[in-house]
Amino acid sequence: MSVRSILVNLLLCTDGNSIACSLCFRVVQTLYMPINYSGDFHISYIMQQESINKAIIRDFYRRAVGQGDLAFAEEVIADDYKQHSSSVNPGKAGLMEALAYMKQLPKQDTTAKPFLRLIAESNYVVTNMSFNWGGQQKVVVDLFRFEDGKVAEHWDAIQDQPELTVNNNSMMDGPPPIEDAEQTLVNKKLVSAFYEQVFINHDTSACYNFVATDLIQHIPEIDNGLIELMDYLRQQPNQWSIEKVHRIIGEGNFVIVQSSGYWEQKPAMFYDVIRLNDGKIVEQWGVRQLIG
Repeated sequence: MSVRSILVNLLLCTDGNSIACSLCFRVVQTLYMPINYSGDFHISYIMQQESINKAIIRDFYRRAVGQGDLAFAEEVIADDYKQHSSSVNPGKAGLMEALAYMKQLPKQDTTAKPFLRLIAESNYVVTNMSFNWGGQQKVVVDLFRFEDGKVAEHWDAIQDQPELTVNNNSMMDGPPPIEDAEQTLVNKKLVSAFYEQVFINHDTSACYNFVATDLIQHIPEIDNGLIELMDYLRQQPNQWSIEKVHRIIGEGNFVIVQSSGYWEQKPAMFYDVIRLNDGKIVEQWGVRQLIG
């Protein structure tokens, strides 16, 4: 059997076991990377890598967080894991400590299924979800970076869902399916230009070039619509300002922007989830986390 055939068989691992898939993935990396195939096979490899990463994160939530399976967490978290969340102690030890603490908490009496969206590109996986915690609806964005088949780095932001929003939409809902996979790069470039012109260069009128007139808005303080977004940015310049875009991660018609700046003149990190259609931004979600 050729090396290529071995790789294809490994990449098509579909037994549903994330640990097994993770091990397959690391074997693939060892065999595949020195060969440096290109074209369709390389694209297939990247897509399979992203699917494996998604499966690991999905099972991490279900098993490590939901069921207290610390052995699973030990397997999928890198030894040199970097933690950027201010609510968890540094490193892998800090995460394992937090998971052990959560395991001891009483199980919540709820049958409601948390809302969850997963978006992956290259070695990054982004999740945005909404769940009830202690009677309060929480909205979270988690950003994970993979290295050698394991979770190597993590950032997050969490907000309470307010009872009322200006746009009458909840902070985390809308269509979760990912479409138009072939438009990933085009959509990322569009969103990058949008943030550069509108937020970094403060050219609010540039919104006309990027945003649909009937924009669906989920950021609680902003109303639906293109004009309403422009009015908010013009009238509230000190409420929300972005100084730097750190990462733009896309999959199909969804693009995630991780940025830093100020909210009400306090340092903050921002995680915006954007849905596009026909070259326009048609829906926007956002979660922010104050720093310090």
